[in-house]
Amino acid sequence: MGFLKSRMTKPAGPRPGATLVIRAAEAATAGERGRTAPEAVSLVLPALSALGAIASIAAVAYLATDREAERPRVKRRVDSILKDLETCCLGVAEILRRLKRGAKSLGVDGASGGAPLKFGLNAVRVDAAGGPLYHQLVNDMATMLVLATQSSVDAMSAIEDGEIDASEAVLDQFAEAQASLNTLLVSRAGIRPMVDGCLDAAVKLGSAVGQMRRPHLAA
Repeated sequence: MGFLKSRMTKPAGPRPGATLVIRAAEAATAGERGRTAPEAVSLVLPALSALGAIASIAAVAYLATDREAERPRVKRRVDSILKDLETCCLGVAEILRRLKRGAKSLGVDGASGGAPLKFGLNAVRVDAAGGPLYHQLVNDMATMLVLATQSSVDAMSAIEDGEIDASEAVLDQFAEAQASLNTLLVSRAGIRPMVDGCLDAAVKLGSAVGQMRRPHLAA
């Protein structure tokens, strides 16, 4: 408790009075029965990770090698891999839209939403509806993260083995999404621009996955 108490009594650096007033006003909107909740950062970072895993498919363009005889083949069906990847993109996008709809309750709007992405800057008090919404979004995002990482690995292996035909133009779309996610990460964008940027990347990645999936649907 000593460290926490020192943080509470001796803030690290000046904090503008105007910001404190705004944050106090935001806390008041949650009502007297509001509770302090985990920060939205804990929800946005898994979204960034899930999308980053899918965007990393771009690496196949410059890291793929000819298939070696002893290398194990992907056990899952190609159409199943691509369907799961598309589900991830659509799922992450929908979760982020739900987060935006509950923005006021979860710290995406107001002063906390505009602060740089940093633990300790984006905490808010949530009302009775905000708490369950937060936990449901975290649970759904965790599911998408697990599915995205496994499916991305399988997709890259299938592309290397020639089971998925990924054109240079499609791989460029993954690379572009990867670059935009890296910009968000390096710039430590605030919660609002991070949510908007991740949502845009999810839509673009979904389109790229859809283009890879289309020939397999026709078959």
